[in-house]
Amino acid sequence: MMNPDEVEVTYEPILGAATFQVEGYMVHGQFRGDSLTSFFYDDDVPVEYQLDIAKRMERLAAESLRDAKQFVTFRCRAEWILEAGGEAFLAPLHELNFPLHRIYVTIQGTDLVDVSRLSRVVQYYRSYGVKIALDFAESTSIEDIMAIAPELLLVDLATMVEKKTLPVTYPHMLQTMEYIASKLGAPLLYKSIDHVGQLRYAWQHGGRFYMGGLLGQRATSPVLETKGMNVLAQEVPSFFLHDQERLQRLYELEFELHRQIQELAAGKWSRDKKDEWLLHIATKLEGKFVRYYLTDRTGFQTSANVYQADAEWRVDNTYRGYNWSFRPYFIQTMAAMRVRGRGYLSDDYRDFSSNEVTRTFSYPLPDGMFLFADLSEEYLYQNRLLD
Repeated sequence: MMNPDEVEVTYEPILGAATFQVEGYMVHGQFRGDSLTSFFYDDDVPVEYQLDIAKRMERLAAESLRDAKQFVTFRCRAEWILEAGGEAFLAPLHELNFPLHRIYVTIQGTDLVDVSRLSRVVQYYRSYGVKIALDFAESTSIEDIMAIAPELLLVDLATMVEKKTLPVTYPHMLQTMEYIASKLGAPLLYKSIDHVGQLRYAWQHGGRFYMGGLLGQRATSPVLETKGMNVLAQEVPSFFLHDQERLQRLYELEFELHRQIQELAAGKWSRDKKDEWLLHIATKLEGKFVRYYLTDRTGFQTSANVYQADAEWRVDNTYRGYNWSFRPYFIQTMAAMRVRGRGYLSDDYRDFSSNEVTRTFSYPLPDGMFLFADLSEEYLYQNRLLD
């Protein structure tokens, strides 16, 4: 506070997934070469002191970026927004006539306070065209995300060092972020991308924007060209081709399973001997599936579970008569089989009983019966049908 003139700003480039160009900047503060993060998040530092330094950063950045086309993200503590009804943080931008529609005020999700009051100030900001970004969205409660309804969600990939070290829940967390972003109509910005594995995950999971050491370093002046532009141009096509080939293998598997089960159904299928027929096809399709069962068109299970354990096929009557229509995929699967007139291979998911990754192949049988067969995780990996 005694030397505010020594506060500087740096600009971290944000690259677009569609353009491979620098589409925005994250503004950071530093004092004598050291980050100001600890200063801004020190509860012993009065809020008015933090705001004074934040305003200086805003002025410096606004002067450098006034004539640029890129959007700008300013970090802002929730407490700062609540000061003076939100005017305290916006004042420097108003004074400099900075185009407010290019600004994302970035709040840290783990720093939210008084969300109901905060959301009212956020609406006031929006009346000026200012957008709200939520950082560390993956660590924020869904209730708070929906209350703030940000226009940009930031997800930190710093914990993702190597793919093999990821917890099994990590891809599901990213899928959740994708889902929330789609419901809000808010693009995803993945940050802390330092290696290609992280970039691949960001691309696979709906990332509209990327930032991190792999793509471009912070600089004391905004740059229009970074090494990341070449990285995206080189890597994204390979991501696309890899996933396209995997999807092609899945479609080919779906057609082949349909053909095989169609032949088996034409032979020994009998409505009165469902369990026996399941045991018969299990031996014919050895090495692919680990569980079989039948339902009717409304979701009631009409057979036993035929499953493999200790290299033997066994019959379990526990679930006979259960209704599975409550499962989210059931209606979609039934509709797909009816429209396509053939078998249907589901997306991969983790089975609740075995905790293994599987895909379910479904097939419409005569007499209004439907076969459901779960592929083994080993088979999927061996045939490169899982990442």
